[in-house]
Amino acid sequence: MTSGIELLLRLACGEPVTQADALSVLYQAIDRADVQRLDRVARRKARDAALLECARVLAADDPGPWTVAERLESAIKRFDGRVWPRLRAGMPCDLGPCDMALHRAFLSGERIPRTQRRLYDLLTF
Repeated sequence: MTSGIELLLRLACGEPVTQADALSVLYQAIDRADVQRLDRVARRKARDAALLECARVLAADDPGPWTVAERLESAIKRFDGRVWPRLRAGMPCDLGPCDMALHRAFLSGERIPRTQRRLYDLLTF
């Protein structure tokens, strides 16, 4: 018997799912902890993708990853201190590509790495 999580993963990967498998999953209880774990993984992946996109914008002159991590750290501090409070208050802001990526990262709900070392680890992983 296929579990609900296995079925969802197969669907996400584009694999075919039989009607019998789908019906069997509908009749079994999906473990809430598994769903929460997958939700957290998805949020973390969304956050990391947004931070990597911001890093690509900041690395236009092709510096090393340590320098990009330093720039990303500064951009996060600036965004968190100046732009994010305005966006949360509903004030209109003109966002550049870097700020748009950071906005998506902050909207993920996951903690944002704020040190150059943690950001370097993200960039070189």
